[in-house]
Amino acid sequence: MSRTARQYLHGQGGYTLIEVIITVAIGAILMAGLTSVVLTSVRASDIASSRVEASGQVRNFEYFAYDDFAGSGVPSTDACGTPSSPCTTQPIVLVGTRVTNSVNPAPSRSQVTYTWDGSGILDRQVDTGETIEAATGVTSFSWYVDTNTPTPTVVVNITVTVQSYSQSQTLLFYPRVLP
Repeated sequence: MSRTARQYLHGQGGYTLIEVIITVAIGAILMAGLTSVVLTSVRASDIASSRVEASGQVRNFEYFAYDDFAGSGVPSTDACGTPSSPCTTQPIVLVGTRVTNSVNPAPSRSQVTYTWDGSGILDRQVDTGETIEAATGVTSFSWYVDTNTPTPTVVVNITVTVQSYSQSQTLLFYPRVLP
């Protein structure tokens, strides 16, 4: 090999310390940005999941309650049940009529009770049957009967919290069975 070729090869031994430091700094900046994007995506996913779960719990209650209120009369209220004094610990007791799903349908008297004791679970019980969970994660529940409308309307306020996300909903139910 010629002398100039040897000098050229000898001068090309690797990267300088400055080049390595600059490369590591650029890599660290890119990794920090990527980490921020990933963490933001994870948080957004958690919030979206919480929203879906909270909405599902409100819909679950609404699914049960719609038919229960439609087949019942106006629930009785004692010391509460007005817009200024809604019921929070008093259960909603709906008395109405149910019809069996058979060849010869037979109507019978039925009672559905919704109870919230503040523990996060809203229970539903039909007659003396098994109690089921109508909604979970309930952090606030109140109801009253609005008599300022042409037909009495039951107004239910429910708040469901999943992780750090809370969803509040006001639902209007129209009992259809007259006393």
